[in-house]
Amino acid sequence: MKRKLLLLAAAVTLLASCASHYVVTDEVGRHLDGTRTVLVSDSTSLSETPYGRWQRTALDKGQVFDFRGERDTMRYAYSQMLSRDGWTVVDDSLPRMMRPHVTVSKHFRWFTTRYYYTAVFPGFDSLPVPVLQYLTDEEQQLLFQPLDSPADWNGADMYALLDKLNTQYIKWWRHCFFEKEFEAWCSLLDSAQSALLAQYHDTLLALVRDNLPDERFTSLKSMANLFPELVPVMDYQTGQHVDAIVMAWYESYIDFDDRVLWRVQLPDGTLKEHMVSSERLIQGDYTIEETGRTVNWWACILTLLLLTAAVWFILRGVPCGAGRSLS
Repeated sequence: MKRKLLLLAAAVTLLASCASHYVVTDEVGRHLDGTRTVLVSDSTSLSETPYGRWQRTALDKGQVFDFRGERDTMRYAYSQMLSRDGWTVVDDSLPRMMRPHVTVSKHFRWFTTRYYYTAVFPGFDSLPVPVLQYLTDEEQQLLFQPLDSPADWNGADMYALLDKLNTQYIKWWRHCFFEKEFEAWCSLLDSAQSALLAQYHDTLLALVRDNLPDERFTSLKSMANLFPELVPVMDYQTGQHVDAIVMAWYESYIDFDDRVLWRVQLPDGTLKEHMVSSERLIQGDYTIEETGRTVNWWACILTLLLLTAAVWFILRGVPCGAGRSLS
């Protein structure tokens, strides 16, 4: 029993501390085909996804990236040549911010060619708890979207506001996970045990959400142990279904700490970067758009030749004494 409980504790710790980071670079060629390279820190993080079938390369020294508050070393690269219609990689096994719908196009304008890149990251279809229970639409815009602060605000003003919003966000996050974990536990209990656990729903929720240190993970079981009536039920189910409980925790875990640095290089050679986090997807789809322009030198040279030829023919067609006769 002790060994199984240690396994559960290890699973909780892992879920609490592990955030996934990725670096994706799309290099689009002039014919709209190109290469996508995905950098990861753990060789197994994408092994069961379509990217796991791409060419993998170990980075000897690793590459360090700053994910806005947390640095991570990318040690493996997955790369693949993609056709102009193959930029969208859709698979439910991929993290949400790793499966945008990508479109590329170009528009010829004689002297230049413009290239367009659009990636639409799918927002969450549903959430265990509506965000509006904790944050207004305006507060969500401030917390989850690119920040546009009033001109007269200073750092202290923004810190005070964001500290308040972040507290509400953490409460909402805990509430979301609590509901998913509560549902997972009830699926393992019989009707009488589920009814008993349901009687403590609001009490357990208050403990998990409000009255604990500022950690973004708290086990429902650890809270249930505070109530003698629930201890035998939870301990027995843990002993009987430890693997199922650990799997339920993984499946119900909502990790809003995941981040991907999405980089786009169009044929003009400019590399643009966007930080896409799970929080940006809470309010719905998140879109990044990039445009690039290349000069069509052949068109410039051809135009110059045509102009030169036109001027030459015009000058040839003027008689040598035409200017003097007019005077």
